[in-house]
Amino acid sequence: MSLKNLETKLGYAFKNIKLLELALIHKSFDNKENNERLEFLGDTVLNSIISQYLFIKFPQEKEGLLTRMRSHLVKGETLTRKANKLGLINYIKLSKGTANLSENRKYSILEGTIESIIGAVFLDSNWESVDQFILNLFNSELSEIGSDQEFRDSKTELQELFQSKQLLPPKYITTECKDGFNCKIEIDGSKFSASGKSKRLAEISVAAKALNHIKLSNE
Repeated sequence: MSLKNLETKLGYAFKNIKLLELALIHKSFDNKENNERLEFLGDTVLNSIISQYLFIKFPQEKEGLLTRMRSHLVKGETLTRKANKLGLINYIKLSKGTANLSENRKYSILEGTIESIIGAVFLDSNWESVDQFILNLFNSELSEIGSDQEFRDSKTELQELFQSKQLLPPKYITTECKDGFNCKIEIDGSKFSASGKSKRLAEISVAAKALNHIKLSNE
């Protein structure tokens, strides 16, 4: 498909189109020239710009809440949803085997490609331009965010519980499965397992099971 169409959807015209082309090459297609480095850069830029936005918008809020707000905004589900809205899967270069994976197992590919595009925009322009690009891309999420919302997921809640008791958090063992990911943890001899469409969702699901068990045990 035409990259001009994608540029229109993104609301950004590249001066160096090769940067966008590279952002759309998955490692399964080319093990040497792919978007992994751009993904690394884009992830850092995205987190920095969202952090700056939240820092300015919520001057009275503490670091802990700002961190949870940022995590809520840049979580994998949000990036995947944006990738699907842009129809990115039609532009990404994948190996034949990877292209035939189920939609659930392509989630991490879509997340990474959004970050790669952000990295490409940054290299193609400057901080001000990529700042505007990201704020436009996340406009709906940023307009809805408020400090009165609850941003803790079950994994965060479980970690904070362990920290309050001065204990190390449980070790999450996550593996790919047919429909996404499966995750297991063990707490005081009790074993818990859950699945999810992404690694993060699987870990949140298993943490929820563990939390429910702990709460019932303390009643």
